[in-house]
Amino acid sequence: MRATLRWMAGNLPLMILAIVLAILAWVVAVEEGDPTVEARYPQSIPVAPSDLPEGMVIVGEFNERTQVTVRAPQSVHDALKIEDFAVTVDLAELDAGVHQVPIQVALNKAPSRVLIVEPEYVTLEVEPKVEMAVPVRLQIVGDPALGYLLRAPIVVSRQVTVTGPSTYVAQAVEAITEVSVQDTDTTIEGEFPLQLQDSEGQPIPYVTWTPETTNVRIPIEPSGYYRALAIKVVLEGQIAPGYRITNISVDPPTATVFGTPNIVAALPGFIETEPIDVEGAQADVIERPALSGPADVAVVLGQQPVEVGVSIEPIESSLTVEITPEIQGLGPNLTTTVSPETVQVILNGPLPLLETLEPDDVRVVLDLFELPLGTHQIEPQVVVPEGMTAESILPATVQVEILTPPPATPPAPTETSQAKRIEQERDA
Repeated sequence: MRATLRWMAGNLPLMILAIVLAILAWVVAVEEGDPTVEARYPQSIPVAPSDLPEGMVIVGEFNERTQVTVRAPQSVHDALKIEDFAVTVDLAELDAGVHQVPIQVALNKAPSRVLIVEPEYVTLEVEPKVEMAVPVRLQIVGDPALGYLLRAPIVVSRQVTVTGPSTYVAQAVEAITEVSVQDTDTTIEGEFPLQLQDSEGQPIPYVTWTPETTNVRIPIEPSGYYRALAIKVVLEGQIAPGYRITNISVDPPTATVFGTPNIVAALPGFIETEPIDVEGAQADVIERPALSGPADVAVVLGQQPVEVGVSIEPIESSLTVEITPEIQGLGPNLTTTVSPETVQVILNGPLPLLETLEPDDVRVVLDLFELPLGTHQIEPQVVVPEGMTAESILPATVQVEILTPPPATPPAPTETSQAKRIEQERDA
């Protein structure tokens, strides 16, 4: 036993050295397989503020972010997620004023360590959080349509409650809701947004207010001295035969007249134009006629003359014609037979064009280009005048037989030719 102890005591330095060397070899092997790296995490990390003391509020939005440099094995560093970091600032003891607060970063991933935080601090301003009530004011923009009056408006919300940092809440003077009545001839009623403003009419940042909208009703009623009347177009004459009126447009469609209330109230709901002559018209007619109203009422200045457009188009009709097809592309020394010899074409188009159609205006063509001998079914091609369409062709196909012409037959001998031949034989 003593000998063993003496041997161990004599070899203890060597044993310790062996253990150290083994540990070093293990460390080197681990480092070679998964080396330790120091690198910045590629994404910026949001900073989460803690709760403020009661009655305090951060001025503005808190959207701070930071970047961190981490020391960790390569495999651990590559597997890091943004959720592995807890980045906070402690605001629990702050009072009113501007503060620089250190950013605290905890990394819940071993073995790893945060080396650098950039930036290390966030700068923020803290103020007491207060509330204040301010009045609501309706701002009406524009004027109602001519002949209409604006009555007393009704605003449901008379005030709003403003909440936020004390210095900004103190700037609030009123909440404005803006409603346009420009050229309106009916009562306006609806929900409109409220905008908080300071004494110079500028918006105020970093505050909220409730409610954010208000219901507004603005009565708009007609004046007894004015009245809007529909414009009735008066046409004179007849358009050309074969044509029709497709539309009559009036710009503007109404006119406002002025007069004493009892006379204006007794008017019919329209006012007529001076007659517009359309006699023999074959195209659109555009006129600017005067308005013809009673002598004791006047059309408001700027309401006349109006522009009237009368749209005129030919009446569409159809016509069936029988056509003998034309042959195109037939090779030399060839002949054809066509069955049937004629086809029927149904034409659509303006009636005036159809009524003046000549026999040669419509052609039906059979294209035989490069077709071999034999029987073929050909789809006819129809050529029609501009403005017309070929609705259909009957039959839809035509049978064409391409033939070589039969050999010529020698003519039969006549009596004169026979006598002449006999005489020649006698002379011989």
